[in-house]
Amino acid sequence: MNHRRYISMVAVVIAIVAAAMHLLSTRPPAAQISHQLINVGQLERTFRVTVPNDLVTPAPLVFAFHGIGDSTDSMADYSQLDRLAAKNGFLLVYPAIRNGTWDAISVDPEMLDTNPDVQFFDALLEHMSSQYQINRDRVYLMGMSNGGSFVQLLANARSSKIAGVVAHSGPRPRSLKDAEYRFPILMIVGSDDFAASSMQTDLDYYRETGHAADLIVIDGLGHAWSTRSNANVWAFLTDHRLSR
Repeated sequence: MNHRRYISMVAVVIAIVAAAMHLLSTRPPAAQISHQLINVGQLERTFRVTVPNDLVTPAPLVFAFHGIGDSTDSMADYSQLDRLAAKNGFLLVYPAIRNGTWDAISVDPEMLDTNPDVQFFDALLEHMSSQYQINRDRVYLMGMSNGGSFVQLLANARSSKIAGVVAHSGPRPRSLKDAEYRFPILMIVGSDDFAASSMQTDLDYYRETGHAADLIVIDGLGHAWSTRSNANVWAFLTDHRLSR
């Protein structure tokens, strides 16, 4: 065989093997995805569930709330949280927004129990607990943008049930009072995000009121999810469990 041709064939084989290895390394770990419905009072609400094949038992449970203009599927795509769930064996629920926004704007702090989205969470938590063996000391919240603001409202309303919160690109609703229990919170925002200044103020508030709080600012990022921070997100959450 011609030496030059042999070299070319070896190079092609190496390229094919490298491409195959890259595909295997970037392919999301195995998980089962489903879209489901649940009745909350008179309302029918929808949500997306990711169940890893290698589910930890009892399972940590993470709720991921998308932003305005997003959907459960689009958040799964841009956040890559399905990959994180499959790799680490936690149950992942994406609740779907209703009427265009999570109810976290101009809320009455005395009426959080009647907030329809808080009631949606209550119903989902009980539903998931009836379907799977859940670790109730490891129920976590994540949210993007308006979803990031809502998870702070939700943690405030259900602080006895939430072990940790990640608020991405969503400032704290200003109408809230102090939570009954101090929940740990990680905030993430881009340096070029309009929410950056408000979230720095939120960090100061949380620390001054006794929460374990941290803020990651991603240099050059606008109003978008930082997938490179996903490992930090899970490291933060898995370090916290309810101790009440």
